[in-house]
Amino acid sequence: MRALIGGVGYPDLSDHSVSWAVVNALEQRGLPAGIFAEDASYNPVALAQRLDDESACDRFAVLLFVSAIARGREAGTVTAYRWDRRLPSDEETHRAVADAVTGIIYLDNTLVVTEHLKALPDRVAVIEVEPLVEAFGTPMSPAVLAAVELVCEAAVRYAADPDAFDALPVCGLGGPRVAATHV
Repeated sequence: MRALIGGVGYPDLSDHSVSWAVVNALEQRGLPAGIFAEDASYNPVALAQRLDDESACDRFAVLLFVSAIARGREAGTVTAYRWDRRLPSDEETHRAVADAVTGIIYLDNTLVVTEHLKALPDRVAVIEVEPLVEAFGTPMSPAVLAAVELVCEAAVRYAADPDAFDALPVCGLGGPRVAATHV
């Protein structure tokens, strides 16, 4: 079973660069056979094409997205969930596609566009980190920096262990609304 850990975020944008830190850390440490990590924030349409270009025997069975996204939690909070794959209204979906074409990098947008284009594997999960600082050229805040190792371990565990993956709650865009599932 092949799994992809895809980071979605901007490089050099303080806490919003946590996905880059995770992908780099995973690449440096080495990953178990069949698990790959890469930047997946280049464009949701291009990501859909990249996923579709895999041969039938090489398609990913699992896709874990990692991103910093502000949801009003305490800075550095790590939340993981399986995405329920429900798309917003047609109007919102078309807006997401238009945003993708203009280069907006945003986790929810990436999920909506790649699902709309029917490019995602059956098993999709998200690991979010609540950011604190958003400024070009500044380092990550201590709270988010401290979460990088935890996110790396969780991403590999969910990619490698179907039982751990299946134990994640199923949620819509934005993740758990009441109690966060902490990794």
